[in-house]
Amino acid sequence: MRALLLLLLSAVSVFAHPMLQNSMWVVFAPDRVRVAANVSMREIVVAQDLNPAADGNFDDAALEAASEKHGDYVLHHLALQTEGHDLIGKVTKMNPPVLFGGDPEQTFYQYELEYALPPGGSPKAITFRHDMLREWPYAPGQAWDVTYALRLKRSDQDDVHTGLLRAGAPQEFSTGWPGAAATASSGTVGGQSTFPAYLEHGIMHILTGWDHLLFVTALVLATVTFWEMFKVIAAFTLAHTLTLAISVLTGFRLPDQIVEPIIAGSIVFVAVQNFIWPDRAHGWTRLAVAFGFGLVHGLGFAGGLRDALSELGTSTVVLALIAFSLGVEIGHQVVVLPTFGLLKLGSSRFAETFRPQVLRYGSVLIALAGAYYLVHALRA
Repeated sequence: MRALLLLLLSAVSVFAHPMLQNSMWVVFAPDRVRVAANVSMREIVVAQDLNPAADGNFDDAALEAASEKHGDYVLHHLALQTEGHDLIGKVTKMNPPVLFGGDPEQTFYQYELEYALPPGGSPKAITFRHDMLREWPYAPGQAWDVTYALRLKRSDQDDVHTGLLRAGAPQEFSTGWPGAAATASSGTVGGQSTFPAYLEHGIMHILTGWDHLLFVTALVLATVTFWEMFKVIAAFTLAHTLTLAISVLTGFRLPDQIVEPIIAGSIVFVAVQNFIWPDRAHGWTRLAVAFGFGLVHGLGFAGGLRDALSELGTSTVVLALIAFSLGVEIGHQVVVLPTFGLLKLGSSRFAETFRPQVLRYGSVLIALAGAYYLVHALRA
């Protein structure tokens, strides 16, 4: 129980979504590596320390100057290596967004970079590493987490392979030149790397997404039997998987200004229902609540994943979506099963009042954390 309370209390010190998901094109030429990295306006605002005007918009001249300056930031925070040697890069071009949207996380600048290869022919593999925004806190104790969906190809071929590059996690990718396959690591080719990469991505998305964790914890606190817990979590899973798939495959979306407050409000609603109307926290009423809010949580899961995968082939998108969804569920179960097990253990070893007290006080803490998120979501 103490661990549960610490988990809930620590959530108050962080915001909900530190993850930004972008895309990157990589072309391996015989003498150089060409990179085109999409960077959201949100990243530029954070890294260049821009502040909006009173109306919430940014000065055009200041934004233009910051976007030009940000090219050097990208260059210094994206490192390429081959055979232990750092590649020297340069920014060759900055492409501003074709259209400026209302959401800074969906408005992308593209930075084109070139990295010269050492003499002696094309290397078999290149190691990529980035630490974008890691020096900037998203919230106390939590840094931003920027992820890139990569599309990689040889300059003389049309075949495109995919990969995923997470912050602080070096990945080695085959260049595709003769002999490269023998040295390719787990981060290299097509579907073989897509599934484990997006599986891990889904797990980490949940384990760093306090809003989703608080919601499922509130659901579990009110369950009495394993079958009841299974049905409630299954309803939530079915709903968020449905809207996640629809969003990624069709491009359907709702503005974050709508999705984020509803997600935060769902935490408050379920937690308050637990301790004010506990009789309604069971049966079809709770299943309907789990399913209904799950539809909105699925749109929150989609987020930048939709944009990062938008230019990949259909089969790769489907594989990535399945892996990400499975990772999300693994992340949920990391919290759901131990929480339910601790509740059962506490009920059997302590007084009969143990479970009602955990339900009451745990739900109060969750409601407070949800209210904290709701205030910030409405202010954003």
